Amino acid sequence: MMPPVKTKHTNLVVGEPLDWDAARDGEFSGLPVHLDAARGVMHSFWQPTEQDIANILAGMPIRLSVFGEVHPPVAVAVTNEVVG
Repeated sequence: MMPPVKTKHTNLVVGEPLDWDAARDGEFSGLPVHLDAARGVMHSFWQPTEQDIANILAGMPIRLSVFGEVHPPVAVAVTNEVVG
């Protein structure tokens, strides 16, 4: 799994959901995000591993998992830490 990274823009660490069960769902250490309260958007940054990069170059898709029963609007992009 691609690891999330803390950046110079990180201003919040999102904790695990209320019903999170480490035995069932895996360990959770918090998700570093940049909260843009004015826009109502949280940005998280992820650093692909060498294996992730090889898999992407081989044509494998990127999966986004959202925990819970409601899928919020999301976006996935490649960026150089530009927020906003």
